[in-house]
Amino acid sequence: MHRPRPVVVLVVGLLMAIAGSAAPARADAGKGQQTWALVPATAKGPDGRASLEYVAEPGSTQPDWVAVRNFSEQPLTVSLAALAATQTTQNTFELLTSDDPAHGVGAWTDLGKSEVTVPVRDEVVVAVTLKVPDSAEPGDHAGGIVAVNQATPSEGGPAVQYRVGTRIYLRVAGAVTPSMDLAVKDAAFTANPVPVAPGAIRVAAEAANTGNVRLNPTLDVRVTALFGWWSAATVSEPGEVLPDGRLATTIDVPQVPPLGPVWVTIDLAEVQSRGQDMTAAVVVPQQTVVVWAVPWAPWAAGALVLAAGAVVLLAWRRRRRAAG
Repeated sequence: MHRPRPVVVLVVGLLMAIAGSAAPARADAGKGQQTWALVPATAKGPDGRASLEYVAEPGSTQPDWVAVRNFSEQPLTVSLAALAATQTTQNTFELLTSDDPAHGVGAWTDLGKSEVTVPVRDEVVVAVTLKVPDSAEPGDHAGGIVAVNQATPSEGGPAVQYRVGTRIYLRVAGAVTPSMDLAVKDAAFTANPVPVAPGAIRVAAEAANTGNVRLNPTLDVRVTALFGWWSAATVSEPGEVLPDGRLATTIDVPQVPPLGPVWVTIDLAEVQSRGQDMTAAVVVPQQTVVVWAVPWAPWAAGALVLAAGAVVLLAWRRRRRAAG
């Protein structure tokens, strides 16, 4: 019985910085490399926008266009689909697959064509219509449009598909409720091999967007020793967090002296949304943890080695005495 070969789909350009535009995809099509991109456009062609962005009322319709650009020396055929986006601590921006149930921006976006063939070194413009339901909830909704090439056979492995896309950001008019939670997941001191020299503290934190608009938090990280003998501060900007999304960040504080217990505090310095400062509207309780900054770690391993050596030597001497 013939079994269909599995297909691996590779995502190109959709997991980059939130504000960036999608990078072209490259695929080996046997006779030559295929390179293409999907970009925002007017009815006449690409217009230089980084993404499709709208502010719309419930029940409104937003007409637009995207262009599939073929940079290859052979015709290109791609399938087009509109998909909703999600965000996890592992991925700053991830479009769902066509197998996932359509919802949000993915369900509200109609494409003029579901498949296009683009001539050599040419482009094809496709109409996009975003229909915002009357019941759409106020706030930010994210998604994207992807272009997926036909499966390319690979020697000794599964057929491979590549997809590129452009993002869709929709803000539905209504009440804006920015809200965010912060959590310190871990904090640890790494001692310097020289006992009295400063070490470093690494803090793993997580920002969760519990509101209805996408947010860019700036985190203020402070480290303070007992009685205020020493202190240091740094700032972290983990990136944009979508509504219902979570974003993990790692913050390093160097040159921390081994002064025993130190207090690591993370606070929300400021929050922006689409370039607008929203600090006054977002209040997050400070998160404080205690970290022991001591020069034990480098010497603990040595002490264990010495102890193990002493045990082995003692056992060897006992065996010699018993044999004698």
